[in-house]
Amino acid sequence: MTIAAAIVGYGSAGRQHAQAIKDSGSVELRAVVETDLAIDTAACARRSSVAEVLRDPRIDLVALCLPPGGRAELGRRVLGAGKALLVEKPPAMDVAELDDLLARAKTQQTVAAVMLQHRMLLPPEAFGAKWGPATTSVLEVSRPRSGDHYLTRRWRGQPEHALGGILAHLGVHYLDLACQLLGRPAEVRLLGRRNRLPGIDSRVAGTVRFESGAVLSFAVTSEAAMRSERLAVFGEKHSVVIENGAVMLNDGQGERAFDAIATPRLRSQVYREVALSIAAGEEPRRCSLHAARGVTMLLRDAVRDEGAAPC
Repeated sequence: MTIAAAIVGYGSAGRQHAQAIKDSGSVELRAVVETDLAIDTAACARRSSVAEVLRDPRIDLVALCLPPGGRAELGRRVLGAGKALLVEKPPAMDVAELDDLLARAKTQQTVAAVMLQHRMLLPPEAFGAKWGPATTSVLEVSRPRSGDHYLTRRWRGQPEHALGGILAHLGVHYLDLACQLLGRPAEVRLLGRRNRLPGIDSRVAGTVRFESGAVLSFAVTSEAAMRSERLAVFGEKHSVVIENGAVMLNDGQGERAFDAIATPRLRSQVYREVALSIAAGEEPRRCSLHAARGVTMLLRDAVRDEGAAPC
């Protein structure tokens, strides 16, 4: 069964989704909705509006590749039309938005998923460990971004549309991995923040205590020249270290290494999982939007804590 998809928004994220669809082998790109006429969508049929896509009974899945601010209303419309939904990260502006989308997906009995493709890096064995109060974890993300990055697309410099800066758009992947392993955050404390623009962070450091009792210290920056991503989780008998996509797992019986997977391939894996979920009428196992509640809670506290001292 081939799933037919439409992409709404054909900027950088939209083009990445188009490539992922092409590589998936199980999803067909049927339409693109893009209001900017300067953006070339020649590779696929251009539709004039989201309403036109939602009226098309041949389209099964709609991917929203738009800025997070205002995206939820479109998500509600997609789910209301009985279409499956795939949203770009960050998943939502706040928990209320996320819960509303999840409630509508449940009512319509359709699939709601999120493009947090780094989840596909985690081997199944990583979920077998008990990450309790003795668990200590460290997260560091360095992804260079110049000031011009936030000016090329105006929404990137507007917190009401972008939600935030480096933390919400690039740190979110490894923060989400921490939540997949450790559960929901109970308390987030910021140790400091630097902003590129008002409300658009370029460096954030803090700590998280999870409901499981596990703790995480994190630092995310766009100000360093080096690119690096690392999450290390150390439990009583187990450990998981994810560094630049490569995974080292110790399950108490010894270490096992898993090679890094290129990000485009991870995105295509998300589309394959969504296609299988739509065909089976089941919630996705990895890319479920429901599983984004933890990172949404974390971002709510970390991005909007303007009382944090500069760092």
